Amino acid sequence: MPSRRRYHHRHSQGEWRTAANALAVVGLWLLVGSSCRHNGILGSEAAVSDGDGESDEVTGLLGQPQVSFKHYAGYVTVSESHGRALFYWFFESSQKNYSQMPLVLWLNGGPGCSSVGNGALGEMGPFFTNDSGTGLTLNKHAWNRAANIIFLESPYGTGFSYSNTSSDYEQLNDEPVAEDAHAFLIGWFRKFPEYAKNDFYLVGESYAGHYIPTLARVIVRENRASTGFQINFKGFAIGNPWTDAYSDNLGTTEFYFSHSLISEETYNTIRSNCDFKNSLPVDAGSTNATCNSAVSEADMDMSKIDIYNIYGPACNSNNSIVLRGLYEMSLLVGAYNPCLDSVTPYLNLPSVQAALHISSPRSWVGCSSVVFRNYSKSDMVNSMIPVYQELLKENLRIWIYSGDTDGVVSTLGTRRWIKELNLTVQTPWYAWDYNNQVGGWTQEYDGLTFVTVRGAGHLVPFVQPGPAFALFGTFLAGQSLPKF
Repeated sequence: MPSRRRYHHRHSQGEWRTAANALAVVGLWLLVGSSCRHNGILGSEAAVSDGDGESDEVTGLLGQPQVSFKHYAGYVTVSESHGRALFYWFFESSQKNYSQMPLVLWLNGGPGCSSVGNGALGEMGPFFTNDSGTGLTLNKHAWNRAANIIFLESPYGTGFSYSNTSSDYEQLNDEPVAEDAHAFLIGWFRKFPEYAKNDFYLVGESYAGHYIPTLARVIVRENRASTGFQINFKGFAIGNPWTDAYSDNLGTTEFYFSHSLISEETYNTIRSNCDFKNSLPVDAGSTNATCNSAVSEADMDMSKIDIYNIYGPACNSNNSIVLRGLYEMSLLVGAYNPCLDSVTPYLNLPSVQAALHISSPRSWVGCSSVVFRNYSKSDMVNSMIPVYQELLKENLRIWIYSGDTDGVVSTLGTRRWIKELNLTVQTPWYAWDYNNQVGGWTQEYDGLTFVTVRGAGHLVPFVQPGPAFALFGTFLAGQSLPKF
């Protein structure tokens, strides 16, 4: 592997940062300390020091191409008494003015799917694993061209994140998960105080449709209550977000029928017998036997395609994790890309784990069945519409984007729950331009922008990386997408 060239000029000859960090750490500790309240979020649990950011710098990563930016990985303790720590991988922007660029926290869904393996190494991070899982290649559509990005494995039990208290795994809920993520952010800003004033955004997909609004509400409430440090929170964007069980399930059922994936008989039976309000996607766990039979029939009808991207090629058992594995995990609410089987061997290599500062050797998996099976189903089917109604009053930038070939959290369902918000249309529906082609369609409301991405599935940046990057940059810039 070629040696990594050091780019000290990006840090003003390399020494200013250490001195500046020391001063900033003192200031941030004073601000955070003055705002600490013993409420389980900013109390003593969040006051654990995990070292400074410099000690988390990643060097000597197996097969890494030479790059001009730095990246960091490690843990932030969110509960000392429970031994709970969340793992992150942070990439500085590749731009020269990276220190002035926005800071983004990316969250994948699941619940229990890794933002490191799926997001960083499979969708929008600067590196992808090579086919053999022994090295890395560059991603020309990397989102760190537009922002500094933190990939967080949340909740504990996901990826390299963990708790040393076994009872923590017995029940996971949206609100405590959000509180842990907020505690992570406070701890992370202690490691990297130089980013405390950067514009901060939350971005994610799938079950991040719950993670992000819930975390956004915690950030807003804690900022309002704080007399000291406040996260410079500006807004959030979520792709194909699982948001409102009734709207999403009904929309997805209509999607199956309108795209000729199921028969009219199966469609009518599901519409007449299934409880959309209390079910997960493609869930044959209803107490209604007729519903279960119809959903099982739909499962069989669609078993030969990639339901996360209905027009994409299905992975087969010769070259990837087969889609069957997803069904064994109750059709994860969004998820792990079954074609990325080179990520798992790479992240389980001892040298890779050592370079990423993994505290002790761990078996990494893309999605945790333990997290998914122990996550509160009542929370999973709980509607986020009331949370949006709160957040829409906070002058945040909110974008919802939707890959229009996703058969799990469909565009039809997303449009249904957005309609429930009763927002005023500011800019009517129009086609947006990407490289002189229709990238999708968009409509701007008072407080929210809705965007479709043409030909993209559940994992928009994976299926349509170019349009996804254009969308991301436009969102951060606070602009409207260009008209076609």
